[in-house]
Amino acid sequence: MNASVQVDDDALLCALVLAPTSFSRNRFFGLFEHPERKKLRRRAARIRGIIRQLLNPERGRSEIVGERVLEDGRVLLRYTVAEMGYARAASLSRLEAAVLRYALSRAGRSEVPETDRHLVEDALLRLGRGLGLTLDGVGP
Repeated sequence: MNASVQVDDDALLCALVLAPTSFSRNRFFGLFEHPERKKLRRRAARIRGIIRQLLNPERGRSEIVGERVLEDGRVLLRYTVAEMGYARAASLSRLEAAVLRYALSRAGRSEVPETDRHLVEDALLRLGRGLGLTLDGVGP
């Protein structure tokens, strides 16, 4: 990837959650050299892990049992995995919570709220513009 390409971090987070192989660390090594981008990769992996736990049919009934917006704007998400007998909580940014709900919607688990859909899709559009892509596949 060209070092002069500017990639929006929120857009990259959404891409790493929804299509993780699109930006593999080995293929786009320069993109992930900065410590903030390393954190971003870990955040995306954490969200993908929650999605796997919620969607894994072998673990039985898994569900989100609570969401609360904290004073700092983060979302406290609580979920259970009945077969494993555990409950977990995760503090997510607004975008992280939106992309998680978006992914669950794509998997047929729930409907995505319009605000979440817009937040994620707007971020992905910024990614496309940063890479010189448009919706019709032709550059700017």
